[in-house]
Amino acid sequence: MGCISILGSLVWAHHMMTVGLEVDTRAYFSAMTIMIAIPTGTKIFNWLGTYMASHISTRTVDLWAALSFVLLFTLGGTTGVVMGNAGMDIALHDTYYIVAHFHFVLSLGAVLATICGFIFYSKDMFGDTVNLFHVNSGSSPYLGIWFVVFLASIMLIFLPMHLLGFNVMPRRIPDYPDYLCYINTWCSIGSISTIVIILTMLC
Repeated sequence: MGCISILGSLVWAHHMMTVGLEVDTRAYFSAMTIMIAIPTGTKIFNWLGTYMASHISTRTVDLWAALSFVLLFTLGGTTGVVMGNAGMDIALHDTYYIVAHFHFVLSLGAVLATICGFIFYSKDMFGDTVNLFHVNSGSSPYLGIWFVVFLASIMLIFLPMHLLGFNVMPRRIPDYPDYLCYINTWCSIGSISTIVIILTMLC
């Protein structure tokens, strides 16, 4: 985990701070991007190996959170391997491809863990369970359906951003050409559906 932390900070600096640097420095940071694939791939293998060797009920909140995190982390890592190619890195560096990659790897796991913790500990925090699940243990017949729909709406936000990156839509610029309107519409529909799904859990 320490190796992932050190290399991760270098890769993060590469994605956020290297606009306008010379080619030699970009090549160094691209090598960091490939190097981080080794420890993270090992961790994913360990996580899946731990799950496969255990007898855990598939209807608990914590397992859904863990499997969802591993799925999104794997998708984000796969898109990150593309950035290890120096040519692709230069072409996609300041585009929405990086935004989607970062959200898959970093943000979504924390969001899922927060939501699952809220569901699991709602009885302890509020004296009542979250209305959608109606159980104390964190398991429910609706839990699997809710998570699948929630993951689908998250994917609808960030998967089209990879297409925006391949169409060289720059990040940090709010305007975009008309031919990218349909992809941005998919992202907007995904964000609205995610908000609605989270509200169904709370109401």
